[in-house]
Amino acid sequence: MVRQNSTIRKHQIVEAARGLITEKGMDAVTIDAIADAVGLSEGAIYRHFSSKRQILLLLIDELEHDLLSAVARAQETEPNALRVLECILETHLADVEGSRGVSFVVVSGAVIFEGIGLADRVRDMLERYMEILKGVMQRGVEEGTFQSDLDVEAAALTFFGMIQSTATIWALSGYSWSLEQWRSQIFQVYKNGVAAT
Repeated sequence: MVRQNSTIRKHQIVEAARGLITEKGMDAVTIDAIADAVGLSEGAIYRHFSSKRQILLLLIDELEHDLLSAVARAQETEPNALRVLECILETHLADVEGSRGVSFVVVSGAVIFEGIGLADRVRDMLERYMEILKGVMQRGVEEGTFQSDLDVEAAALTFFGMIQSTATIWALSGYSWSLEQWRSQIFQVYKNGVAAT
């Protein structure tokens, strides 16, 4: 068996955890299951990570990076706040479809993380994400794209909730319909609620 360098092996282990969450849910993530998915012994897993908590912490770090990068790219490239939100929605739902919503499964499963001391980390990730979304909402108010009396906190929470609930319902339906067709419909409903008339 060829030995992989530590960085590659750690990535494989985190990806195995991501795959287990995607296919079987948070409860399926055990060191034994991760070891089986990667084709290693449990001892080999422990040479790279001291615990399941450490694996999940790295996964959360990667998920946060992906979420915040999508928002940053949209802010840099789009001409107004409404287009930024549309781009974020498009990117997130494409990611949800590609990874079966693992980012949003982790967020919705934050309560499960309480037992291993990671709920606060998920909460911190979510708070950073929400602050950035509130900034997008405020930008929209200032540029006149959004209603001048818009409650930016409520608008940001609603936007996040729209993505979270779409990912959840899609997963519960067995991934049986296209998120692409749904995206434009839900964005139109959201846009009608926040856009300046």
